[in-house]
Amino acid sequence: MKLREILATNSFRTIELELETSKGKVRSSVPMGTSRSKYEVEYLPVDDVIEKFSSIKRHLLSQNFDNQEDVDIFLRILDKTVAFRQIGGNLALAISSAFLKAFAMYEEKEIWEYLTDKPTIPLPLCNVVGGWKGQSDIQEFLVLPTAQRTFLESIKKIAKTYWLLGNKLKENDRSFNFGKNLESAWITALPFEKILKILTGIVNENSLEIGMDIAASQLWSEKNHKYMYKYGSMNTPEQLSLMEELLKKYPITYVEDPFHEDDFATFSTLLGRIKNKLVVGDDLFSTNIERLQYGISYKSANGIIVKPSQIGTITDVIKIMQEAKKNGVKTIISHRSGETEDNLISHLAVGLNSDYIKLGISGERIVKINELIRIEDKIIK
Repeated sequence: MKLREILATNSFRTIELELETSKGKVRSSVPMGTSRSKYEVEYLPVDDVIEKFSSIKRHLLSQNFDNQEDVDIFLRILDKTVAFRQIGGNLALAISSAFLKAFAMYEEKEIWEYLTDKPTIPLPLCNVVGGWKGQSDIQEFLVLPTAQRTFLESIKKIAKTYWLLGNKLKENDRSFNFGKNLESAWITALPFEKILKILTGIVNENSLEIGMDIAASQLWSEKNHKYMYKYGSMNTPEQLSLMEELLKKYPITYVEDPFHEDDFATFSTLLGRIKNKLVVGDDLFSTNIERLQYGISYKSANGIIVKPSQIGTITDVIKIMQEAKKNGVKTIISHRSGETEDNLISHLAVGLNSDYIKLGISGERIVKINELIRIEDKIIK
């Protein structure tokens, strides 16, 4: 086993674990989020992770592991804190996911094949305009297919929409010059309702729908108990009214984190008032099964974002996917803003039968997209 320092797509330092077995080598790297929920596992600095790895490496090498759960149970033995505060959730995930790849290689299978004998291809959910920090108050504007014949067909529609949108933004925003954010989504100074109006005209012509990631925890002021927008502030009832208005006015079928990460009650109110829409928790759940179960009891959301880096082990990812499906909650395997060239989430989305996969549509994000196109090609054949 060898741990090395590499760069993520946002040029920050991250880690990659290389694991060598009698069958060959596998590598697994760890992405990072620009904004993180307070309920995620601990993300330790790279220098600390390297030091931690040197102290636990011999324990890992001295063990025999028969399956993925064995590995992940041992990681929990090494670090008895729920949030991996001792070894770091980033190190835990590097080890856990490297072993997943090694188990698949041992059985001479691709990762998705190792995980299931009944694979399904997820629907793409792609970030086409990015807001936040100097741009629109809404963090992400997304597009998704109304239905899917093939993943490739859906991606081609979204890619076409992405460029149509870029040209429309150029017409409407004098400062727009095809600049992109960390996820290679367009960045524009236009207000969010103007963006929604432009998007509406494009998606209606291409059999697509609109999604929004509000990332409301980033807008929430605990001190003021209000959501702080550039144009003013909103209390919780006003935020709820805004979400209802946008969902009724535009072809928005997906809304993620419309309220802050502890507001299960207002999530539930919104879900009860709207029909045939996905109200999705990211920061709300933080890929944590106990928070998901609490949200299910409250009827807070009918969709969950699943990010392996939020929870630290593949076994935990599998368990939360199963719990969501058992309770009729749609699953969305997701990238992070600081990614690597690792295409693991493409295999997890297929092998764990995720309903959606959340990605960009440009730049380094095509690594995941192109891997899904290859997987689909193998499944169809």
